[in-house]
Amino acid sequence: MDFKALVDELKKEGLDLAEDAAEKVVKVIFNWVEAEVIKSENKYDDMVLAVLPALKPIIFKAIDKIDGNVDELPETVTEVSA
Repeated sequence: MDFKALVDELKKEGLDLAEDAAEKVVKVIFNWVEAEVIKSENKYDDMVLAVLPALKPIIFKAIDKIDGNVDELPETVTEVSA
């Protein structure tokens, strides 16, 4: 399979914008989840806050691959701003 050809076809359909949009959506979701967990009285929700720092770099690295170009990302993504 020629993945470069696939990426080129997807770029024609605006895939470059898809990566930017996905990154923005995920940032909003992370911020929302963190705010909701902090407001929640359920202490089991607090486990989410322990997992998010490990999850963020994995998710952002996957998003970065959408357009076929992998940018240099910091080793850890600890702060997400919308």
